[in-house]
Amino acid sequence: MKILKTCLYPCLAVALLIGMVACGQTPVPPTATPTAVPSPTLTAVVATLQPTDEERTLTVDGAERTYLLHVPPGLDSSQPAPVFFALHGFDTEKHFEISDLQNVAGFEAISDQNGFILVYPSGLDGVWNVGGGCCKPAVDNNVDEAAFIRAILDDLSSTANIDAKRIYAAGFSMGGMLAFKLGCEMSDTLAGVASVAGSMIYEPCQPDQPVSIFQVNGKADTLVPYEGGVGGFMTGDIDFPPAEQVRDTWAQLDGCTGAVQMEDKGVATLTSYESCQDSTAVELYTMDVLGNNWPTQYVLPVSQMIWDFFAAHPKP
Repeated sequence: MKILKTCLYPCLAVALLIGMVACGQTPVPPTATPTAVPSPTLTAVVATLQPTDEERTLTVDGAERTYLLHVPPGLDSSQPAPVFFALHGFDTEKHFEISDLQNVAGFEAISDQNGFILVYPSGLDGVWNVGGGCCKPAVDNNVDEAAFIRAILDDLSSTANIDAKRIYAAGFSMGGMLAFKLGCEMSDTLAGVASVAGSMIYEPCQPDQPVSIFQVNGKADTLVPYEGGVGGFMTGDIDFPPAEQVRDTWAQLDGCTGAVQMEDKGVATLTSYESCQDSTAVELYTMDVLGNNWPTQYVLPVSQMIWDFFAAHPKP
């Protein structure tokens, strides 16, 4: 924040004095005490980030990486803003899945309404290294996705006031797998992660801090089977854990106590743990008819639900 200092009255007085002496005139002392002039008020000029939708490029570990940045209107840099990473699924063409995720999730509108910075990172060759032998060529090249996310945060910090307690990541399918992996590797940074139609195949997951978890999985998913086992994802040779096992693993990692709670949400069943360390929570929404898809907002407003969950669970 820059502060503009003004010296209108003092500077004017000095200028008049110098001018009188230069003309050979002797200043005449005042015969009466002049009325005190109040000091000018210092005006703080608050820089405001300009609304934007732009692609930015970084070099991470010698590779050129890109991300799409959405800054909502009216974001005030004097106030720390949350950062929301939206992670695309398997990308067969550059930015194809990013645009797909933009279309089905509608995160831009939620960003505009709630004042968070929205980031769409792009996987190298459209693929993320999510662990568990997936996925080529990212896993063969040992791509450090956490380093990429940290580099984006460093880049944003040069122009934005980031709320370090409210940094989140949500992903679809392969992006959901990456969200889980980032939760394992970046628990010092991420307050919460969300996975839609994804799973956690990265191990060992050893977060240093609790991370709030939001899952959505469908029992009709043949690519990432709800009950676990080998699905049709990518090469079809990945052995996925059951969705409920992923939920319970995170409940254990987050130090949750008590039995899992169940609630009928109509089109989905919510099972959750709420008594977890640092006020974190673990939630799984199970949908009987959902495949490897992002639910439409008319069926289940998942995008808004994710943001509401994140907003309720910042870091302490």
